[in-house]
Amino acid sequence: MLDKIEIRVQGGRGGAGTSSFHREKFITKGGPDGGDGGRGGRVFLVAVDDIYTLEDFRQKRSFSAEKGGDGGIRQRTGKQGKDLSLDVPVGTLVYDQEDGALLADLTEVGARALVAHGGRGGWGNRKFATSTNQSPRYAQQGHSGEKVSLLLDLALLADVGLIGLPNAGKSTLLSVISQAKPKIAAYPFTTLAPVLGVVGEGAERFTIADLPGLVEGAHEGVGLGLDFLKHVKRCRVLVHLVDGNEMDPAVATSLVEAEVLSYDPLLADLLRIVVVTKADIDAAVCDQSAVLLREAGHEVVCVISAKADTGTGALVQLMCEEVVRARKEQRARAMAMLPVIRPASAERFTIKKKGKGKFEVEGIGPVRFVEMMDLDEDGAREEVLRRLEKWGISKALRSAGATEGDSIGFGESLMVWE
Repeated sequence: MLDKIEIRVQGGRGGAGTSSFHREKFITKGGPDGGDGGRGGRVFLVAVDDIYTLEDFRQKRSFSAEKGGDGGIRQRTGKQGKDLSLDVPVGTLVYDQEDGALLADLTEVGARALVAHGGRGGWGNRKFATSTNQSPRYAQQGHSGEKVSLLLDLALLADVGLIGLPNAGKSTLLSVISQAKPKIAAYPFTTLAPVLGVVGEGAERFTIADLPGLVEGAHEGVGLGLDFLKHVKRCRVLVHLVDGNEMDPAVATSLVEAEVLSYDPLLADLLRIVVVTKADIDAAVCDQSAVLLREAGHEVVCVISAKADTGTGALVQLMCEEVVRARKEQRARAMAMLPVIRPASAERFTIKKKGKGKFEVEGIGPVRFVEMMDLDEDGAREEVLRRLEKWGISKALRSAGATEGDSIGFGESLMVWE
């Protein structure tokens, strides 16, 4: 199962603004009427419930939204670029590859995350008209869309997770109580990837995940290790299966629990339903195993035979009851959480000296404005200098030591200071 992959996304480029002048019979000086370019399309990730892996991204890993339309004459604004929505499984974690920051955790069906903004459309020449500059002959180019490298990491969101040593009977149980058909064989490590099934109990439905078996050292990556444990973390209830005919059940249970808690101590709060399996082989031995587990402090212990389908009905009912309870508690915690509103930064731009005669201006607004201007167009350079003076950037550059002839960087644009 493909559950981790890197992709690249880019918002659509904004449409270019238009430089034009109104032309109509009997109107000799109609003035500038160039329209603005349209915004480029955005890129969204959307959680859906009909895919369970990231396999769709194996072949194609780069995606771009549609470009915005160019502005037209008579103040016509270009159309906005069409947004691009990429479907991902519920439970997908989205990380920024550059700094490792978590951008989104898509835990609900229909959850959307905006991962790349579309570029702003360029201004038409009408936007630059003022009382002292009544006939601007320049317009802005559309700004490029945001480029982002993402790491998609799927951690399955299942109501119930089946855990235990290899060959404890997890796959057999899942195949009996759901329509899932995991591959089953009589040797350890049969399950090499998580398998999801849906179980119905009365009016309730819940998902159950057959997860690869744990071995000692799993929390350090031994065996399937961390690939397994990240899925355990997202379950509401854990069902711990123990083969009643194998080694000391208390020792087997302690080994698995130690690996789970070494990975994340907070998983101690997750409810465990301990189940002794394979009662069809020797029911008396399995009953004795259940006694030993209760004496070791495990309160919820069931004895079943998935192969003979005995005890599984009662187990499904118990799982359903605990899932319903866990869902209610989760909703109550979510309602109790208040959003944290962070004030926007008041800093509009910063000046950085990059070397002798070299400066860099940082700040979304001014950098984007300069990048979108074609400084070779008639009057465009003068417009940029007027804006820099108005925004206080010219004063800040002078204070930082900039003199005539120095190189001033604005993102991808470079200009000589005057």
